[in-house]
Amino acid sequence: MKHDSPLESRPRLMPELNFLSELYARDAAGSVLLAEYPSSNSTQTCFQNLTKFVIHDPFPPPARELIKVLGPHHLMCGWGRELPVASEIEPSRQLFDHWQKLLGDDAVPVWQGAPSVDVPRYITLFPHESLSPEQQVIDPVVNYQLHSKCVIEQIDCPQARVLDEVEIPCVVKLTHGYAGLGNFMIRSDEDHTAMCRQLQQQWPNAEVVVNSVIDNIVDDHGVQFYLRPDGSTVWLGLTEQNFNQQQRWCGGVYRSELQQSQLEALVPFVQATAKHLSERGYHGLVGIDVLRTEDGSRYLVDVNPRLTGISPFLMASRIYDRDHGLKFGIYRASFSYTGDLRQLIAAADAAWNDDGVKVMVLSAFETVAETGETVTICHLSASAITLERCQAKLDQLIG
Repeated sequence: MKHDSPLESRPRLMPELNFLSELYARDAAGSVLLAEYPSSNSTQTCFQNLTKFVIHDPFPPPARELIKVLGPHHLMCGWGRELPVASEIEPSRQLFDHWQKLLGDDAVPVWQGAPSVDVPRYITLFPHESLSPEQQVIDPVVNYQLHSKCVIEQIDCPQARVLDEVEIPCVVKLTHGYAGLGNFMIRSDEDHTAMCRQLQQQWPNAEVVVNSVIDNIVDDHGVQFYLRPDGSTVWLGLTEQNFNQQQRWCGGVYRSELQQSQLEALVPFVQATAKHLSERGYHGLVGIDVLRTEDGSRYLVDVNPRLTGISPFLMASRIYDRDHGLKFGIYRASFSYTGDLRQLIAAADAAWNDDGVKVMVLSAFETVAETGETVTICHLSASAITLERCQAKLDQLIG
């Protein structure tokens, strides 16, 4: 009898899995999650990639709170306690207590400060110039190659055509952008001129990938799986990706019914991606984007070998679905709440008793609006038995 190799086998389902560190603890024992991206243009972080591993992060550089608080902290609530997490700024006790109340004691991570030579290895979101190669679980040179948009073409599954030059219409992607940053939809000569001007000002030496446009899109599924060192995979699930008018990622939607109904169609994309990444030496979390068009065709359009912005929300949604029967969830990035963090968490806690909605603050920082009011900028999710309840609660919190 023929037995499938790990690279040919179907992803394993682990409904009992709660947090991502449970997977990493087996394959990267003794390591620490570094929950911060480096930057190639911001002076607000100590993690600088200035001479190698250039990352196409935003221009102008984001505020310090965005890259040092909002981004790193939101990755921690889905991590668990099997391995520590590191960041320069520690999340507030209010946030830890909030996660504990919603997801239990194991949701509160073991936090460490900025990287130290005493830590043998770090799990990184992107290769870091400021860490030695020996301190990074995935070889940084290989990791950088796998983070390039050029990798997508090398994976054996349906995808948009790669063009030799700009042809209107098309999509132009900077090779090392993320969350939709550095993607340009070119539908006219004016779009092309504007893109060229921006690239000349911001990334004059950047490599780009030009793709044909996929029309009549009905779904953009953000699929998450974990790739083990032996090439086998663990299916984590999927969300429906949301993008704003600037084509920047801004959140997503969880639907319980899709986790199984879409599995069969998406397994070939998981298997093909896992095979390529495993052969190149990667193991760990992987996020891929798969578009579905009106005729039922599917196309791979993005590959992210790392924890992604949607990962913590997906892990929490799995728990809420399994333990509370909450079949729907909405995740909103950079949500703006009028009030301080204490008030926001109080409103989130009350939502469950009042309306049966689990509202989770994944990360947050306070600022002052032009009106003088305190505003909390946060990554926020709402989970409930219907999508309408989730949306109603988020609308209520916006005020």
